[in-house]
Amino acid sequence: MEKTLVQKTRWKEKAEEVTFRILLNGMLRELGNGKFYQGIPTYDLLTAQALQNTGYLLHMRFELKKNNLFLFAPVTYRSESPFHEYGLPVWAVDHQNQEVFEVNIDQLISLVYKEFSDTFTESGLQRFKERMQSNLRNLEKTLACSADQNPLSYSFLESEQILPVGHNLHPFTKSRMGFSEEQQLSYCPEFGKGFQLDYFLVDKKLVTERSLPGISAQELIEKLIPLSGELSKDCLKEGENTNDYYILPVHPWEAQYLLTSKEYSDLFESRKMIHMGAMGAEFYATSSIRTVYNPDFSWMFKFSLHVLMTGSVRTNSLKDLKRGYASAVWWEDVRPSFEENYKDFKLLLEPSTISVDFDGKNIDSFNTLIRENPFSPDDKVVLLARLCQDEPSGAFNFTTHFFENVIQNMGLEGPETVMLWFEKYVKLLLAPLNKLFNTFGMAPEVHQQNLLIELDESLLPKTIWVRDGQGYLLRESSKNQYENLIKEYPEIEELFIRDERLLDIMSHHLLVSNLAALITSIGKTGLADERSLIDILYHEFEYLHEHKPSALTDYALNQRYWSVKSNLQSAVLDVDGGVNAAAVSYAKIPNLLHMYFFSDQLIQPKGTEVFFKRYFPKDDVTISMRPIDLENDLEMLHEWFNREHAVKIWQMNWPIDELETYYRLMLPSSEAHSYIVLSNDAPSCNIEIYWASRDMVGDYYEVLPTDYGTHQFIAPVDPKKKYVSPSTQSMVDYVFAQPEVGKMVGEGSVDSLASMMNKAHVGFKIEKVIEMPHKKANLNFCYREWYWEKFPQNKNVEITTNITKHE
Repeated sequence: MEKTLVQKTRWKEKAEEVTFRILLNGMLRELGNGKFYQGIPTYDLLTAQALQNTGYLLHMRFELKKNNLFLFAPVTYRSESPFHEYGLPVWAVDHQNQEVFEVNIDQLISLVYKEFSDTFTESGLQRFKERMQSNLRNLEKTLACSADQNPLSYSFLESEQILPVGHNLHPFTKSRMGFSEEQQLSYCPEFGKGFQLDYFLVDKKLVTERSLPGISAQELIEKLIPLSGELSKDCLKEGENTNDYYILPVHPWEAQYLLTSKEYSDLFESRKMIHMGAMGAEFYATSSIRTVYNPDFSWMFKFSLHVLMTGSVRTNSLKDLKRGYASAVWWEDVRPSFEENYKDFKLLLEPSTISVDFDGKNIDSFNTLIRENPFSPDDKVVLLARLCQDEPSGAFNFTTHFFENVIQNMGLEGPETVMLWFEKYVKLLLAPLNKLFNTFGMAPEVHQQNLLIELDESLLPKTIWVRDGQGYLLRESSKNQYENLIKEYPEIEELFIRDERLLDIMSHHLLVSNLAALITSIGKTGLADERSLIDILYHEFEYLHEHKPSALTDYALNQRYWSVKSNLQSAVLDVDGGVNAAAVSYAKIPNLLHMYFFSDQLIQPKGTEVFFKRYFPKDDVTISMRPIDLENDLEMLHEWFNREHAVKIWQMNWPIDELETYYRLMLPSSEAHSYIVLSNDAPSCNIEIYWASRDMVGDYYEVLPTDYGTHQFIAPVDPKKKYVSPSTQSMVDYVFAQPEVGKMVGEGSVDSLASMMNKAHVGFKIEKVIEMPHKKANLNFCYREWYWEKFPQNKNVEITTNITKHE
């Protein structure tokens, strides 16, 4: 008994760990209210009290404005995209009430709800809490169940069923409100049980079937349960004839929902609908729960289920049926020309749909899509969500296990093998997608749950399979090329969507849910680093953009921000994305591919020692530079910024605890870094170097990821000690020495004539005046050529710096 309690406690803790991660990363993506925080402060005693308890030096600091407090989550894995891992406990710092406290999962749920809510209501909070708690309980069960289910075959069914956490972009990843505990064990994929379908005889006059030529839903179903068989005859009364009925399968849970609904009692009493019961071959739930699979049947059924899963009650609407059928019609029309060049990219079709109507009303329990099933038990297939899921720490990690198997099969070095696998995957995926979008105007929703990777004997990607025909969307601007097809099949109209909206949808599904999540998941294994994978992805997009440019490749490469669905906001506000997709809003996250141009040396230099020196004979001064050493430089910087000439321009004469917070947030960021410049070994200048695409200045012009900016503050007032030109030249020399830099950017206050004259002295030119929230500024640029025009001798300056450029 004691062992059982310990195990239950363990999985409860793991479920909470996963839920903390999903909620915190959801806030980070959708509200952008989190920043890395480095070290333990000296002057903010309340925060120090909290952070001393965690044992970590790097935290994510979330500013919860509506709750008037800060959350500090220990960072156990830092990703290049907003999919970090966090340790527990998370601490809250409440400066207003001068208290700190550990935040448990119930408190976090309440804090998140309030932070996202425009109008706080107790009923709304209670609803959100109930769904989160239900999700937690289910997550605990699926984690416990999967603990002993290590992969054996990499079969389709195994991949669909051993998915203990689910996809990591939704707070209700295991929400199944409507299932009892017993029903979950019977019908949910993680528990691996097969079940018989329920079958109904339905008056033919009530049934509508849409199928591609050569396919008959009724014939397919009769392969499972022959309509002329004794079972169907036993269900009929005298005078009733099997020829008057269709036999239709329904998910067994939905069958009970239908049978107990008073709304349809007349149909049963009138014998227009006859329940035959559960019979025939067993089917198995796939990861979506309502799509079921039998390894010996070449079709899958996607049923309606009146169960609240993730953000929606999962019933098939008539619009879903139209889209599924329309996408099959469309694909059959374009498939031959597409597959001439892309035989390893497949769309799973739903070429047959069934619906039942009575008295002009659709009975959605019968709305069914019939999907192709090309997978045999011998095929090796991995669901992308399985590689991307946020598995808890200290437990079996599928992604690690999988890539270790790949490495073993290939006989190569670990990083080399993983990068080879990833490169093959992106080549199989991106070129076909770009062709579909650019030539045919189509964009399938290739998110984690929809994408399957068929593997060869070495477990390398062989074929990409994409499913869910309702998500095979067409861009509005391509409609003209399908005029004749639309006349013949008006349902195709349902597939078109505005180009701008479609790019946002592709951004979420392809760039974030698929590629960014996969890169992070691989990075967490430690078998390859994220930056190497980003480089591979960048080069593939760059190649496509050079040879087959499209709005997709342009978006992926050049948009400053990528769009991501606000799933957490939708959950808080109870927005049903299945019923009203247009109501789902999108947030923005920084373009991950721009990390290809990130200068580690400029923004994340190592150590605090002097790494740059240059002697200027004319001034008889040696200028040296080092990264800021906050523990020793803070008081000096505080004194500098309170000097009279600094206050007006820099406006950083804050209390010392605020200045310390400023640096503890800046130093671990990917946005900027601070340096101390020394003149003949005496500190004399502070410079900040920032990545313009991650800075506010990028809002005011067409910023490029190769743009890097600087702020420069000369501390001495004695002209003999300023060494303005040597300090500025050294700063520019250092920045332009980095190969990632294209041009330098400045936005000095228009009130600082001296600053602009100093910049002009080294080659900067004013582009325009911009109105920023805190100042009116001269936006100015400088290219290497402009700088070398002013100082041709500096073109060949050797900088004694240990540059640790990412390879």
